[in-house]
Amino acid sequence: MANNFIKKHGVALIHISRYLLTVKPHDRLRTIDELSAELGCSVGYIATAIKKIEAEGAVTLDRRGRNGTFISNLDYCQLIRLAEFGNMVCAMPLPYTKHYEGLASGLKAQISVPFYFAHMRGADVRAECLKNGIYDIAIMSRLAAEHYVASGDLDIALELGPNTYVSEHRLICRQGELHNIKRVGVDPSSPDQKLLTETYFKNQNVDIVEAPYNECLELIANNTIDASIWYLSDNERLTSMGLSAASISHVPDCEKASSAVLTVSKKAQHVKILIDHMVDTNNLLQHQNDVVTGKVIPTY
Repeated sequence: MANNFIKKHGVALIHISRYLLTVKPHDRLRTIDELSAELGCSVGYIATAIKKIEAEGAVTLDRRGRNGTFISNLDYCQLIRLAEFGNMVCAMPLPYTKHYEGLASGLKAQISVPFYFAHMRGADVRAECLKNGIYDIAIMSRLAAEHYVASGDLDIALELGPNTYVSEHRLICRQGELHNIKRVGVDPSSPDQKLLTETYFKNQNVDIVEAPYNECLELIANNTIDASIWYLSDNERLTSMGLSAASISHVPDCEKASSAVLTVSKKAQHVKILIDHMVDTNNLLQHQNDVVTGKVIPTY
């Protein structure tokens, strides 16, 4: 019986702490009955949890009788401690560029709860894991994120601006073959590549061929496909493979495809608030730039 009380009280304490992370001073506190119904806990557990959070100094409440209870002050550091996030996991691309390494290293340096990364190819996969509650945060381009936000599943928690996700997408093809493109490789798990390709080749007579993103250069070189829109990081590699790169900066949404964002599930607004209170955007961008320029060795 005692263990059951401790367990239910602990669950209520965590949920109320996470709820308080989503509000701000001067907001009206939801009633105990409302919180009880939402969490499936008795009003007694909810009331005890609120008293505990008050005693810890994480919240100061202004009780106004029949007018309700209002929040006077919040200590977000204490709330984060009481919310017991445990390990937080961020899904992000494979760290094969300095931009990605800089983001990972910069986030690791700022987020004070245990923080880890799951590296995977394809924004579709990262978004699906986020929607299913497998991970807490996902890094992707703003272009990809807007697609998932429009579907009602995800929220953008932090925007980092142009050239923070990748520096530039270009059209890659064999040297001298820019005007002879018939087969274009697209990875269906990459919304960026898919959307940019659709825009660039709109009204052109080309065939779209499914191709893993990391194999596109080899497939162009061996004539399996003729071209692909790709993030360019190594000109020397292209030259050695007999390939060339053409600018697509005129294509709408190129800037969005280069901009990194942190996304969270719409059901996890407390994570969005945690990012807001823990991550300093300017410091993160400076850290990323220092990694890109070689001033800082990334650790993540």
